[in-house]
Amino acid sequence: MLIWIIDIYQWIYFILKAPNKYIKQIIYPFYMSSQLSWSIIKQFSSRNMFGFTFQDVVREFPEKNRIHLARILANMVEKGMLYKITRDNYHIIPFNADPETYVPDGHQVAKYIMQNKEYYIGYASAMKIHGLTLQSEAKVYVVTKKQTKPAIRNFGGITYQFIQHDATRFFGFSSIWINQLEQAMVSDLERTIVDIATKPQLCGGIIEVGNAIFQAKARTDHDKLFYYFARNMNKSAKKRFLFLTDLLGLDWTTEHERMMEELGPGISLLDPAAPDQGRKRKKFGLKINVDPIRIKKKVLHRKMS
Repeated sequence: MLIWIIDIYQWIYFILKAPNKYIKQIIYPFYMSSQLSWSIIKQFSSRNMFGFTFQDVVREFPEKNRIHLARILANMVEKGMLYKITRDNYHIIPFNADPETYVPDGHQVAKYIMQNKEYYIGYASAMKIHGLTLQSEAKVYVVTKKQTKPAIRNFGGITYQFIQHDATRFFGFSSIWINQLEQAMVSDLERTIVDIATKPQLCGGIIEVGNAIFQAKARTDHDKLFYYFARNMNKSAKKRFLFLTDLLGLDWTTEHERMMEELGPGISLLDPAAPDQGRKRKKFGLKINVDPIRIKKKVLHRKMS
């Protein structure tokens, strides 16, 4: 903001001091650059596009030279009007934010990075959006249909982990409000439960999985949940879900019984991130490598508010 005020004083200084024949030569390009900057802000913010690419700007202003547009954007970053996410990705800095310290929300950045690509925000990140965890996860988990390399990247001090799901497992997400102004693709409640039961290590462990299942019990569409588990085709996820449902005393239905019949003879770890130890529970096909009493205590006595 201070830089913009200085710009205004510079204009006044030039107008007062410059000879008339030089006013147009000195002032006009400077004025037009500022006008273009505000036009860019207005063009995208009016459509709730607070993140955009260089190519988006080129398409919106086809009459402008590409090199000139690149310079304008660089100038806008320098003035604190834009935050540069990657080489060609920009985010509009709110007027009430301090440009020196402002960093876009990680979910927004994920959305901008994945423009025109199939993705959804999942695992621990989706849990946070759905209000299923109090943990402040340092990573943003982004599920993609195509492999992203490198799988772990850093933008603006935030770490992003990209997890590939093949076509058969790429489902169960929709556009959800991630803040007051923007939406992004996020796994729905039921898909989030299926994902974290499949890979507890991507949400903080089996206790967090149990807590999510318990906290979401009144909001869960169980028909959809069982359908998702069937499509997911991961027996370990089913085993963990059934074990936790039983442990936490949640409703047990004929659908749970039907799923029990599909588990098969193999033994999976209750928590893949915990040491490979503990007794086997053949009923659920699990090696119980995390104390069930501890899980139950942590989940049932947790205050979410």
